[in-house]
Amino acid sequence: MIQEFEREHAFDNAFAPHEARPGDYLLHFREGACLTRVTHVGGADADAGDSGEVIELPRVEELGRRPRQVTYLFSLGPERFFLALDDRVPVPSGFSYESVSWLRRAEPQHLLFAAATASQLDRWYRDNRFCGRCGAPTELAPTSREIVCPECARIVYPKICPGVICAVTSCEGGEERIVLTRYAGRTTALWALVAGFTEIGEPLEDTVRREVAEEVGLSVKNLRFYKSQPWSFTDTLMAGFWCEVDGDDELSVDRSELKEARWFRRDEIPLERVGDRASLTGEMIERFRLMGRRAWE
Repeated sequence: MIQEFEREHAFDNAFAPHEARPGDYLLHFREGACLTRVTHVGGADADAGDSGEVIELPRVEELGRRPRQVTYLFSLGPERFFLALDDRVPVPSGFSYESVSWLRRAEPQHLLFAAATASQLDRWYRDNRFCGRCGAPTELAPTSREIVCPECARIVYPKICPGVICAVTSCEGGEERIVLTRYAGRTTALWALVAGFTEIGEPLEDTVRREVAEEVGLSVKNLRFYKSQPWSFTDTLMAGFWCEVDGDDELSVDRSELKEARWFRRDEIPLERVGDRASLTGEMIERFRLMGRRAWE
């Protein structure tokens, strides 16, 4: 998955008031796009999971003029990453602004993770430039990752939205099947699993039951937690669950959310997720294709 890469790039998100050095990475975002140097080695259809780019991120020394407002983000092994919050920065030769979601399969994976995670923090900083309580301009806390209001003392912490990925299965009668869906409103889309955000006051398990009922009209039982994944493209912490259909297996598809949904036997599952190293969805689909119910036993 996107957060899984070599130990030499171990992620450390502890905040400290570091000063950026010339060789440190300095990221900048504009209208949801990251300042990146891209070498195209494949197609460019990120929605179909085949972007196939090699990326480089800018370092302080490459920007020439240092931005006015810079804050420390995190480190990956010995490499430190900073964020420029200026509206504009000098664009080094060979760099351009590329959609972070378009780069979902870019390499090296640790730099993709850095760009995605930094984009989440960039949105949080920019969305909280003014206090939501009193309207005063906010400030960055000097020794911790917080946004503070100097007028009313309100503190804002980074935004994380919990959500679920639901692998709905049926393994009765010796036939192992899984429900795959495709989202509505996209020209191309990979087959995916039922997914959705957790509502206020709702346990994750109830989110699974509700989302499955809303999107494909099924009841489920025997929920089993698989693993979690940060998904910074949507400010989400995803929790993956296996579950089994309970009773009637006829699908009733919510066409406002989904283009289509259907049951797949293991030997029918499309191979488009093979090699998907970014997403929890891809890992769970491929795991079921290869293992069936042994995926959670």
